[in-house]
Amino acid sequence: MTKLIQKALIVCLTVASALLFTVCSTAESTNSAYETKSIENYYIANGDKLDGTLLDEYLALVYSGFTVSPDSYLQNREGAELLAADILMNAASGKAADAEKTAKLASMQSEDGSFGSFNDTCLAMIALKTSNTVFSSEKAVKYIISCQDENGFFNISGSDNEDIETAALALEALEPYTASTEVYNCVKKTVERLNEIQNEDGSFADGSCATLAKVTAALSDIGENTNAGIWKKMPELLVTYKNSDGSYRKYVSDTLADPESTAEALCAFHSVASGSSPLKKLMHDGKLSSFELSDIIPFLILYGVTVAGAIAFWIYILTKKKNERTLEEAKKAYELS
Repeated sequence: MTKLIQKALIVCLTVASALLFTVCSTAESTNSAYETKSIENYYIANGDKLDGTLLDEYLALVYSGFTVSPDSYLQNREGAELLAADILMNAASGKAADAEKTAKLASMQSEDGSFGSFNDTCLAMIALKTSNTVFSSEKAVKYIISCQDENGFFNISGSDNEDIETAALALEALEPYTASTEVYNCVKKTVERLNEIQNEDGSFADGSCATLAKVTAALSDIGENTNAGIWKKMPELLVTYKNSDGSYRKYVSDTLADPESTAEALCAFHSVASGSSPLKKLMHDGKLSSFELSDIIPFLILYGVTVAGAIAFWIYILTKKKNERTLEEAKKAYELS
């Protein structure tokens, strides 16, 4: 075997090792991507069973590349919720923002910063941020913070599940403003409260799949690592709600698919896999896309640097002059001694 072939083999092995290292380092995200694909396959096979009333379902499906009619998803909505949902759906489908609708939503903001109910306010903030519409975000943020109680949640007076899901929605709405110390402290307080009330198995409240999924997505969106540390159980537990066809049940003990649980699980795995749920993606990019080159640029840079460094190292090793003396030089050295 010539030295040229030896060098080529070593370089190839080095590149393969670098690729294996990179793949292994992203194994957890790849698992989330697999779960996302599994749910997408369920929707492909059961498109005629779409619920047609859940905003998160619409956004998750569009994020996955599906073409979905928004008409049924806007039924039975009114006021700020209707306008916010319409704005988000238009943005998700790649349409330009309707200036009249965005202006109307912005005009609905009250003096205290709210847009009606707490949930409607969060949704309106997300929609207006998505459409880059001018509104008093400072007042809206202060309203959200003013509703936070001493325990870290918000004064909604609903069920345990509802309070937890509202807290998750608040985290989504506040995510773009976490550079503010006041917002950061508010978010931190909510995160600490979620950690305090989390069940031993990683679930929340009565063990609802939708609640677990919404919290998983929200925590991932604000930068919490749900693949490690105190939140590690969450993605692992979420998979236990999965049916063989890729759908998700409301509770682990159930057998039938639940539309809300399936949709929220898809949102959660999108967030865990890429760091952005549909809501975060809309607020930062103003649109949804299942794939963009910018999403993998950090991966490509890491891989490129790893491979280049490995190749440079072996080139240095293989081209380094050997410090060997000839037999004649050795004899002279011996005679001199």
